[in-house]
Amino acid sequence: MVIGSHIEKKNISGLDTLLVNKKGFLENYILLSVGFGGMDSHFQDGWNRKIPYGTAHFLEHLIIQNVQFDAIYRFGEIGASLNASTNFERTSFSISCTEQLGLNIQMILKLVQSISITKDIVEKEKKIIKQEFMQLHSNRKNSCYTHLLSDLYGGESGLAQPIIGNSGSIESMDACMLQKCFQKFYSIENMKIIIIGELNPEEVYDVIERALANSPVKEKERFSPFIPVKRESLKIEQINSTQSVLFWGNAITYGNDAGNPYNDIRKEFSIRVGLEILFGRTSEFQRKIHGQGLIDGSIDVKCEFSNRYCFSLLNTITNKPSDVMEEIDKTKKDIRKRSIGDVEFLISKRRIIGRIIDVYDHPAKLANSILHYSIRGMDFSDVLDVMNLITKKEVMDAMHSHLL
Repeated sequence: MVIGSHIEKKNISGLDTLLVNKKGFLENYILLSVGFGGMDSHFQDGWNRKIPYGTAHFLEHLIIQNVQFDAIYRFGEIGASLNASTNFERTSFSISCTEQLGLNIQMILKLVQSISITKDIVEKEKKIIKQEFMQLHSNRKNSCYTHLLSDLYGGESGLAQPIIGNSGSIESMDACMLQKCFQKFYSIENMKIIIIGELNPEEVYDVIERALANSPVKEKERFSPFIPVKRESLKIEQINSTQSVLFWGNAITYGNDAGNPYNDIRKEFSIRVGLEILFGRTSEFQRKIHGQGLIDGSIDVKCEFSNRYCFSLLNTITNKPSDVMEEIDKTKKDIRKRSIGDVEFLISKRRIIGRIIDVYDHPAKLANSILHYSIRGMDFSDVLDVMNLITKKEVMDAMHSHLL
């Protein structure tokens, strides 16, 4: 695929459809995403009640295991692979196939349009998901991450619990509530489909239109953003007698840029470049902590941006958490005293650009990136143009506003 190539968009019977035509590409990739995720714990209207944490993830399991459809067998029978995942905002189903694209599109749309949920099915799935929860709960890195977000956004926010839910919320799942959530959130208007491959767009549109011919029209769901209760948080949890996991995070607010996709994305990548300068692989910070033997392994530095929450975080496994935090503080103090150098700015900016370009060679990454930026009101193929325009002053301003 040529970098920056066109993403064709069309709304078909309420379904936002995005196509990327990759000439000569043998694989087809379909991503169908539903606007219902781990952070969603309330109905916005109508049946007004709190729903258990982990409901979106539980429904994902039930849909894949739907005895009426037998998805894993049916997709495997035609040589396609099916995957599903739930994050804070969305539940997504993906198909990778090399043939029978039209049939795969029909089947994935059928998969998410009907389900029968019984008490026996729910009780069986509870046992499976409780085992999954126990495995996640025993991982100190996962628990530390959850505690950090709880501190930044408040213990009652949807970010304060694992996407899978907790032992109490999993146990409280019942068939009636799950069926109502399916009917509420699994509407065509609350979905997006991204299809990548060597495509005939008109044929794809015709397949989708026929598959959705009898689908009812509903109002698209609207969700409010989460407001952080703290700007910065540090969480440290001991793994054993010599090692601890450390998470340091910052909640990011958009301010005057809320609702302006262009400025929103520009601010995002200014922050990304700033983080790369401060804590990236070739930064002075990493050179020091590796040189002093303060960490066991690597450092993970990342940002999460959406219309509902934004934060940056750094995490690592360390034998001296207080010394690592001391180096983080020194790094922040140092950058306050000086400006960014031209060389470190260009190196960090080019590294971020390289990561964007790399996405185009991986269908799953590309589909998820297209999805992510379309939700935020922007075409992913325009992101590189925005990135190239970012100035050193913008990065310095972003660092002072959100990281320092």
